[in-house]
Amino acid sequence: MQEIAEPKASLRRILYVTGIFILFFGGNVILAVKNRMLLDELFCTIILNVVFLCIFVICVMRGRISGSLGYRGTDYLMLFIYLVAGWALAITGAYISDYLMPIGFIVFLFCAYFTQELAMGMGLYFAMTVCLLCGRGTYPLYCYCLMLAADVFLAGYLRDIKDRGFLHRAFVIILTGCVNFFMPVVFYYFSFGRLDKKTMTFVAGEAAGLAVFVWLIYPWLIRVNEKEEMTAYEVLLDEDYPLLADMRRYSMVEYQHAKKVSNLAELCGTEIGANEQACAVGGMYYRLGKMEGPPEIENAVKVAINRCFPPDVIAILEEFAGKNRLPQSPESAIVHMVDALVTKLDLMSEDMTASSWNSNMIIYQTLNEFSNQGFYDEAKLSMNQFLKIREKLVQTWQ
Repeated sequence: MQEIAEPKASLRRILYVTGIFILFFGGNVILAVKNRMLLDELFCTIILNVVFLCIFVICVMRGRISGSLGYRGTDYLMLFIYLVAGWALAITGAYISDYLMPIGFIVFLFCAYFTQELAMGMGLYFAMTVCLLCGRGTYPLYCYCLMLAADVFLAGYLRDIKDRGFLHRAFVIILTGCVNFFMPVVFYYFSFGRLDKKTMTFVAGEAAGLAVFVWLIYPWLIRVNEKEEMTAYEVLLDEDYPLLADMRRYSMVEYQHAKKVSNLAELCGTEIGANEQACAVGGMYYRLGKMEGPPEIENAVKVAINRCFPPDVIAILEEFAGKNRLPQSPESAIVHMVDALVTKLDLMSEDMTASSWNSNMIIYQTLNEFSNQGFYDEAKLSMNQFLKIREKLVQTWQ
């Protein structure tokens, strides 16, 4: 069967990755200017950044494809926002005392979005960049690295135990505050052979602030990131989404058809416990190719990829009418069933002699024919699920 080649990258991803490169170079320039670095030193730093960023982007792409970073349909907007926040914290740390660098905030911020490995890597990058460009000594670097290791472990542990009791979480958060207080204090003593009350007060305040951040904000950030994929579905169904506006301008009849397929597909998806959001979005854009023109399926898939549709929706569009590939998922099978029935029954409704009995017969006959032809054999759809979908559609049209 014909396979549709995916473009190397969507335009939005390319733009955000370009923005990330600009962000990193801009951050380095700000730190270099602050510390009056020579141009040749800045040039060497930029070379190091290019190498690091290439590796970082490859790791991010791998994380997106594997699903460990956000979801496969992400356009890297959230990634860009987190990196802006990370640079803001790093630059702030460069303008304050060596031992007040907000390493803990950077780590927990990144652990809410990245994998632990990527969070550790990004934390080390910021720590070493500030130490290198700001001329900080060995002891601050040792301090940052130890705090990074401890905070990454604690952030991952808190993420794993988010459903446990109050006392369990409270103990880990108190331990986080202690780590981020005692480590800077001990390394400050190593550096200067004394303790300074003012510095200790500021360190204590920062550690307490981190504990509050971990208690209140960190769980919220995790929930926001877990909902990113759901938000993507909701955005695509919003009446004001540009592609839906284009569909209405193209044909109001086509738009009403898409709305009907979307609503019914969502009901059927809920009935069998499938991803009802994917069914709704897939139904809404199932005939996108008609608006884009021939080759319809290929053009629809390209538009979906460039707009960073979730991958399960892209698969539904690729399997349109079973022309290139038979439905491979329950969601794809549902959208195909509903679209075929809505098309038939809309034509039937134009006949004033049509009755509900005729509608029911059309539903049974159409779906049974597709089933007997083995059209849904590859969709991982059980016979019980097929019957539930069929009955739901019959009930809906009564």
